Amino acid sequence: MERLEKWLEINLQEVHADLAPGCTEAAIAEFEREVGRSFPASLKDLYKAHDGQAGTANTGPFYGLSFLSMVQAKGHWIDWKKIADETSPEVMEGASMFSKSASAGTVKEIYANAYWIPFAYDHGGNYLGVDLDPGPRGTIGQVINFGRDEDEKFVVASSVAAFLEWLVDQLESGNSTVRLEDDGGRSLNTKEPEMSHFLDAIKILFASQRGA
Repeated sequence: MERLEKWLEINLQEVHADLAPGCTEAAIAEFEREVGRSFPASLKDLYKAHDGQAGTANTGPFYGLSFLSMVQAKGHWIDWKKIADETSPEVMEGASMFSKSASAGTVKEIYANAYWIPFAYDHGGNYLGVDLDPGPRGTIGQVINFGRDEDEKFVVASSVAAFLEWLVDQLESGNSTVRLEDDGGRSLNTKEPEMSHFLDAIKILFASQRGA
């Protein structure tokens, strides 16, 4: 996280300033108890460093995706858990009709899973999250895309730590575009591919996973 903070401090000062102080061990443990599974160390480390964003910046540190506070993450998780728990098998099968794992067997091909823990949000019902219930070829703690519009799931990284390292490698190598938007705020996106939404860029950046 320190490398990402340094990059933000130089290139997106408003996002760096928007990062909230870290949350407590007790808050993390409470969320774990509600989920019923332990969180990977790197997800805990992320929230010990910063409890999401305060919400004053126009964009988020994860190629524009907002960094959810633990309270916000829990709220979104509760909504998805309700869908997963209260939807009948027949209805869930229909909702999951188009759900697929880009790499076969790594992510469960379902619409909603109570063990997908969101930490980054597009404000449109879609997320990056930690997968605590992967497919047979997946890894507990892998970072995936999921949400209302995310039928095809990709493994963006094997862990939160690996995701942050990948992200900063991309940023430091120049694969970023910071744009001034109509509302006066700035946005952060990938330069290659040239997209305005990171979850769309994932489908190109990780296209090699298809059929793997």
